[in-house]
Amino acid sequence: MTKMINVKTPSNIYLWWNLGSSISMMMMIQILTGIFLSMNYMSKSNLFNSSTNIYLNMNYGWETRIMHSNMTSMLFIIMFMHIARGMMFKSFMLMKMWMSGMMMLMMMMMESFIGYSLIWNQMSYWAMMVITNFISAIPNIGKKLIKIIWGNFNINIILINRFLTIHFLIPMLIMMMSMIHLLILHEKKSNNPMGLMNKMDLINLNPLFIMKDMILLSIIFMMLTNINLIKPFIFSNSDNFIMMNYFKTPSHIEPEWYFLFFYSILRSINNKLSGLLIMIMSIIMMMMMPKFNVNKFQSFNSTNKTLMTTLMLTMMLMSMLSTKPVEFPFKEMNMTLTINFFFMFFMMKMNNKLWNQL
Repeated sequence: MTKMINVKTPSNIYLWWNLGSSISMMMMIQILTGIFLSMNYMSKSNLFNSSTNIYLNMNYGWETRIMHSNMTSMLFIIMFMHIARGMMFKSFMLMKMWMSGMMMLMMMMMESFIGYSLIWNQMSYWAMMVITNFISAIPNIGKKLIKIIWGNFNINIILINRFLTIHFLIPMLIMMMSMIHLLILHEKKSNNPMGLMNKMDLINLNPLFIMKDMILLSIIFMMLTNINLIKPFIFSNSDNFIMMNYFKTPSHIEPEWYFLFFYSILRSINNKLSGLLIMIMSIIMMMMMPKFNVNKFQSFNSTNKTLMTTLMLTMMLMSMLSTKPVEFPFKEMNMTLTINFFFMFFMMKMNNKLWNQL
């Protein structure tokens, strides 16, 4: 335990290297607020009324539910910043570290989607319908498999009960994976802005960096408290306040903002199975990023930083376009950016070959 607390850390790391600990603390608070909400969630009654009852009648239920909802969005903002730092400063060169982090991101997305489904409002129901229907694209077994997952011929209380169970199990896996992530970090040591593995310029993690973590966490919670009390539904869709209706599809089905990138890829391809395969391919490409970036001088490659910035801007533009109607020119722009996203990885490989030769 002493080695874990007093692990040697580069002295020149700054704010970008403090985000990981903030994510861990926020995840712990998410688990606690989730337990309080589950105590008052009645999955056998009208689910929409049950979630509304928590907000209106439970003691401090409004605060707990808004905190749980908005902290999910804040968690994804901090996680995306954490990944962006890894991409810019080439932290992904540690393959095990990068893979464990990406697996946590995928589990977090699965967890947030399942939690969003439990509210049983108009947007969450139709988002569930769209996402689960992708399973039916699997040849031969898809249609049989989707009925097994639904437990019926349509989405109903059976699937919600299953989702509620999974919503409790996934956080355990996330916490276990975060411990593995931390152990790999403490074994390999953090990188630094210079990208140099200087074993002389190291200081103890505690107390300096622990204090910096606490300060950053305080700032994040001040921001979150302001959002919760002043603009509590800034991250929410207006259809979240409408009860689920089997017979009325929303005019524009739109998932939560942190799924928009993947939703953009799905919308850019007309064929359901092809869209699903390309979306899976985009995840694999992100996971395999260390294989595209094998070079000798990590942080001094200015062209690599330009490529990484372009990749991040492409992903942001794709996310913005996925909120627009599927029509000209948005559809064509979306397809162009999807092609550009995959082309970026080819450019990274070529850039690193040239850089190593230079």
